[in-house]
Amino acid sequence: MIVAAVVIVMAIATIVEKIHGTTFVSTKIYSTWWFSAIWGILAIASIARIITSGMQKTLTVLTLHISFVVILAGALTTHLTSKKGYLHLRCGEKARLYAEQSSNGDMQTATLPFSVKLNDFNIKNYEGTTTHSDYASHLTFSTDEGSTNETISMNNIAVVEGYRFYQTSFDRDMKGSILTVTYDPYGTGITYIGYGLLIVSAILLLVLRTPRIKQLYRQLNGSRVLAIGCLVLVAATSFAKTPVVAREDAEKAERKLIVYNGRVCPLNTLAHDFCLKITGKTSYKGLSAEQLLLSLPMAPEEWSEKQLLKIKNKTLKERLGINSDLARIKDFYESDGRYKLDILLNEQMNKAEDEQDKKLVRSIYDVDEQISLVNAAVTGKLIEPYKGNNPPSETRISAEILYNQLPLTVVGAFMILTGILIIVTAEIIRKKGYAIKLGVLLIISAFQLAVFILRWYISGNIPLSNGYETMAFVSLSTSLLTLSAIWMLRKQTFVCNTVTIGGLMIAGLTLLVAHLSEMSPQITSLMPVLHSPWLTTHVSLIMISYSLFAFMAVIAGVDLVKKDTRLDALNRLMLYPAEIFLTIGIFLGAIWANQSWGTYWSWDPKEVWALISMLIYCVPLHVGSLPLMRKAKVHDIYLIIAFLSILMTYFGVNYLLGGMHSYAGN
Repeated sequence: MIVAAVVIVMAIATIVEKIHGTTFVSTKIYSTWWFSAIWGILAIASIARIITSGMQKTLTVLTLHISFVVILAGALTTHLTSKKGYLHLRCGEKARLYAEQSSNGDMQTATLPFSVKLNDFNIKNYEGTTTHSDYASHLTFSTDEGSTNETISMNNIAVVEGYRFYQTSFDRDMKGSILTVTYDPYGTGITYIGYGLLIVSAILLLVLRTPRIKQLYRQLNGSRVLAIGCLVLVAATSFAKTPVVAREDAEKAERKLIVYNGRVCPLNTLAHDFCLKITGKTSYKGLSAEQLLLSLPMAPEEWSEKQLLKIKNKTLKERLGINSDLARIKDFYESDGRYKLDILLNEQMNKAEDEQDKKLVRSIYDVDEQISLVNAAVTGKLIEPYKGNNPPSETRISAEILYNQLPLTVVGAFMILTGILIIVTAEIIRKKGYAIKLGVLLIISAFQLAVFILRWYISGNIPLSNGYETMAFVSLSTSLLTLSAIWMLRKQTFVCNTVTIGGLMIAGLTLLVAHLSEMSPQITSLMPVLHSPWLTTHVSLIMISYSLFAFMAVIAGVDLVKKDTRLDALNRLMLYPAEIFLTIGIFLGAIWANQSWGTYWSWDPKEVWALISMLIYCVPLHVGSLPLMRKAKVHDIYLIIAFLSILMTYFGVNYLLGGMHSYAGN
């Protein structure tokens, strides 16, 4: 009941934040005495459970539960004793006073026990671009013991007499810097001890196995392959009259280096994205993407007569009087030169009430963006030549051109079709289908892994920084987990078939969602805050846990129909690594947050919903105190409903609630 109360309060808080803002929810909920009291009651209940349950006999389980109590104690200590504020400095300026944030959100003046001087501030850009890769403040701290020079940048802080300084923002003229100042002499240390206990005990729990986990293994006649596999994942013709660029010349131009999306890349990447955005395909009526992009400036008037723009919204097409699949540029202008989209938008802005009207407005903006891109291409403003002195290697250019040609959506569809075929031919495969399943999964997993590594090589950063990349990683993780699972379960045909089918369906649908949704597959430069070694572990652990939770929801659905004890045992077994990976991922993210902007927990909607998911999934682990969870049917239904929290954490927060973790803009 206490866990349920905490979950409900936090879920309501994220909705309140969407309506009333972050400051309101922080002062009215997260910073109140009663919210702290709820967590205090939960901590007391946990201690009582530790004493009365006899878990002292299993050291790893005992340490795991104690770690949560220590983390809550650290959080309470931080809440009661820490300080946080902001220091604004101009170049050459020395200061001791800073703006400190009170518990009710107001700012008040406070004094540092030493002075801080900003000697210089500068911004680093990616080679050959104007995209920022880092911000750096060069400071002098003058204490009673002398002066020290420090450089603060993103993910690179300074600690002076217990005060921690973080790069937060800067003045537009680049002559001033804004730093976050925190002082938490006790809470952070206590919390980090809790994190350490949690991570160590969780890993040992997977490796050493409790009596409960051993019992589940025996039910499956299994081995350690699933746990080890999870850990390894942590440790991819109609233009006869219109002048066009010759295909040979276009092919030569595809390797030309340009600045696009804040990074240096071949023209092929821009042409590919441009053609897809404008026409809905990667080629246009026999012309390559490069031919289309380079031919537009040659005859703008003639191109305005061509059916070029893909419009998805049927209502918009009807309002514009367009009957074909593709629209002409001239279709968007009245005979007197007025822009039809402006007229439509003015009409809609006064009555955009229902969902259909809102979709129409979004479509107007999308088509306007298409027309703007065509105009930029016609005037030559779309292509920005690279003028730097450190170009990418020829190998990397070739790799990016290859990547742009890969049929990733087709692979996703192939996974789903393969899963369906396995369902249809289940009786045949049951006799001699293991090699087929293994071969299919090996091919799919190898392809996805190669694509992941290729994207990593092209961008120079592990591809886990936006919505598209994390969805693709979930698909890859699911494929690899399926491969591990069917090896472990190779002697149990029915369970093996179920896992294979579920894994293929999840991996395929996830990849298709990544491609067909509003998430952008474009490779972009990393934001400065993402230049951190914490990115890989934090994101990958959470994404792998999402894959496992999706697996469990599918298997639970099958088990409700088939009622197979082995499926129930498999789900109960997978719950351990799934919950552990999610938990460790959350708290590693907290450490990263503390290294980046001075607080290990900010109650961002994504953080809150990840914590809600963690609490929801910890419930079925406690079968000793919750006899109802021992029933297979109840357990299956719970896992299916619980997966809604994962969908809310990943998709709901992105598109409904927002926050600094939201991928909706990507």
